[in-house]
Amino acid sequence: MKAKIERFEMLVDLAQNDLDQARENVLILRQQCDSHQMQLDSLKEYQSGYLASVYQNKQVNSAQIVATQAFIEKVNTAISSQQEQVNQAQQALKDAEAYWIEQKARHQAMTSLLQKLKKDQTIKLAKQEQKTLDELASQKFYHDQKKH
Repeated sequence: MKAKIERFEMLVDLAQNDLDQARENVLILRQQCDSHQMQLDSLKEYQSGYLASVYQNKQVNSAQIVATQAFIEKVNTAISSQQEQVNQAQQALKDAEAYWIEQKARHQAMTSLLQKLKKDQTIKLAKQEQKTLDELASQKFYHDQKKH
């Protein structure tokens, strides 16, 4: 029984390591998600500022209009690309959080089972000790009875 508990303690330790790694992964992915969102927000801010400056400039020739439209298309492409990165980062974060929840439940279940095994072992040892004490008392009583 003791060997079984020791093996199970090792499994609980491994489950704790997996849980810690999953938590670390969630933190890293959350930071990446925030970073991608900040980049997206910056691109959108830049786009708004640029468009506002274009609308304020009333003296624009046709070459400038074409160049401005091409630049706006590039900014829109960058925004679309960044939005896709944000979406992918959010999905990766969601998946990592789900995995962390699974690992947490696994660790809790294993910890509970280990505690039950230890409790069962304690009860078994207490019963064995009581049985031994009862046998010793019985033998003493038997020997005392023989002497009289």
